[in-house]
Amino acid sequence: MTSCGTETRQHWMDFARSVCILLVIFLHTTTAMQKYGVPFPDYIAVFNQFMDPFRIPLLMFLSGMLLERSLAKPNREYLVGKFNLIFWPFLIWSQAIYAADGRLTLEYILKTPITAPSVLWYLWFLCAYYLIGLVLARRRVPLVPVMIVCLVLSGLLPDYMRMDRFAALLMFFLLGHYVVTKRFSMQGRGALALVGLGLAIVGGLISVLYGTIKYDPLFVWVPMGLIAFLLWAAPHYERSAVTGAFEWIGRNSIVFYAAHFPLLLVGTRLGETYTEAAGAVFCAVLFLVALILCAFLQILRRRWAPATALFDFAVAWRLVRGLTGKAAPVS
Repeated sequence: MTSCGTETRQHWMDFARSVCILLVIFLHTTTAMQKYGVPFPDYIAVFNQFMDPFRIPLLMFLSGMLLERSLAKPNREYLVGKFNLIFWPFLIWSQAIYAADGRLTLEYILKTPITAPSVLWYLWFLCAYYLIGLVLARRRVPLVPVMIVCLVLSGLLPDYMRMDRFAALLMFFLLGHYVVTKRFSMQGRGALALVGLGLAIVGGLISVLYGTIKYDPLFVWVPMGLIAFLLWAAPHYERSAVTGAFEWIGRNSIVFYAAHFPLLLVGTRLGETYTEAAGAVFCAVLFLVALILCAFLQILRRRWAPATALFDFAVAWRLVRGLTGKAAPVS
């Protein structure tokens, strides 16, 4: 992206990632409410369904845009880093979800690294994609043929163990990497960007009127249209106090993504028991409380090692070694 420097790109990516994360948390707010029979207005369901084709594909595209920077590291450092900072939070917070959901059993614990039976499957996918991305980069495999294969497979594979979804989102991850490595730019293509935005809006309406279209290769043009528009708009992004708050969420998205759902489950159960509030008010309060608690957890993560250990295996390992009386390795 020749028209958008690395620093500017990082800022707008943090902002875009935060919006996607907030949309995911809002969706899961209604998921928790549905689970415990707490009603919410139809217009909230319509909003979630309109955003359905965009949330995760865009998140995966943004993650792919970070791959080039990670590939600059030696293989061992690359792999250890992804385990410490992505797979470890996935393992830990999956157990928290099981506990909040009343299904913390040996079966689910053993299933976690294999089938990812929780809403944190995105992190499992991301770890796999970083591994695939490493192999493709080191072997210098052309990305376009791989993306085409992924698109075709997304329409052929079954939904068993999310196989079709895995192929579809791998394409978006590799697309993000492709855009960065090829320095692709939408500058001067405003008309094309507006067409992309129009296609995205049409796709959102189709999702509302006819049901889920995400991960369907026949509707890949829907998230692709939004991506084209965002790439055009990115160089025009301007920071402010408000956007800075969003960027902070985007930079610390692992905390908000990993920790929000058990908080929502517990919050819904408590709210259902101790208040008569329901509908839009309950949804808004639950959403905001989850955000506040995640923000507090992020602040705690920066200041208290046990909280950091929930998101970083290296810190957890040093704490364990300290408790057992063994000298902690020098970082």
